[in-house]
Amino acid sequence: MLGLAPGGLPVAAKVAETLDATLDATVVRQLNVPGYDRPVGAITDGDPPLFDRESLKVLGVTPAEVGESVKRERTKVHRREAIYRGGRAPLCLQGRTVVLASDGLTDALTARTAVRALRGEHLGRLVLAAPLCDARFADELRRDVDALACLHQPLFAHAIGPFYGEFHEVTDREAAVLLRGHGPRAAVG
Repeated sequence: MLGLAPGGLPVAAKVAETLDATLDATVVRQLNVPGYDRPVGAITDGDPPLFDRESLKVLGVTPAEVGESVKRERTKVHRREAIYRGGRAPLCLQGRTVVLASDGLTDALTARTAVRALRGEHLGRLVLAAPLCDARFADELRRDVDALACLHQPLFAHAIGPFYGEFHEVTDREAAVLLRGHGPRAAVG
């Protein structure tokens, strides 16, 4: 069980507890251009950035011009991974069925970036799960994974907070505590 960190970790922790599964995190950071309200790309630990070519075109920006943002956000990815895992190595995922949970999928870019990174781990199966998925992106995401499980698929879900009775941004500290309580341990194949 992987949480798309930090927000997906509470969802992933509940599922991991129910399934008695091992929990770990996948960290993705969005790449932004000042003055533009949506991300132009996203990045994980070691993979090259995944860019939203349409957003770059609209802004008249090239991927190279986002280079400083890439460096800054990659540093944040490394910092968060270190905080979350507390020195533990990431889980070995090769050949395993992996469920990647998010608190909500309001854009395809972040999830697709995480999925692309996970596919490089040579998984057995990959399931993307969230309580909420903007219906405009569901088909696109479904093509990237073996299964997509979304309980609620409204159109134009720009933010996930309004869909929760109580919602707050998950802090790095909260994410680290969740992983310590449910995190990587001696896993059975």
